[in-house]
Amino acid sequence: MSKNKKKAAAPPPRPQIQPIDVVVSLVPAAFLAGIRTFAAPCGVGHVCAMTGHVLLGFGVAALALVFMRLFGADKATKRSFDLILVIVGLLLAFLPGGPLALCAEATMSCRAITLPFARVCGVALALCALGCELTTDHEEHGRGRRRRR
Repeated sequence: MSKNKKKAAAPPPRPQIQPIDVVVSLVPAAFLAGIRTFAAPCGVGHVCAMTGHVLLGFGVAALALVFMRLFGADKATKRSFDLILVIVGLLLAFLPGGPLALCAEATMSCRAITLPFARVCGVALALCALGCELTTDHEEHGRGRRRRR
């Protein structure tokens, strides 16, 4: 009976932070720092200001998802956050300049700096989150997923 009590009283193991977790945490932080400083939309027109607000919102959402992922309870929750981060990264990469309009002039800072910066950060976030998903899957199953018969 004493062995059962010891097993029940043992605290759950702390999640270990992998290097890819640190990388996926730095991407939204770098995006937010960049979008607030050198990569801010021009703000000349109402359209660019609204696009800047949407990009800022995506950056804050990505950072919140990363923190929830880091302190998630189990692997299934972390995998869910990884997939959501892939979607947020792709939205971050492909919404500006498409559905979210920017200035028409190519020399404006929103077209010259903000658009490429958002695309690079969005793709980097999606790739890092996908890398987290793949490494978590390999840790959990050894050789990858096994088929049920």
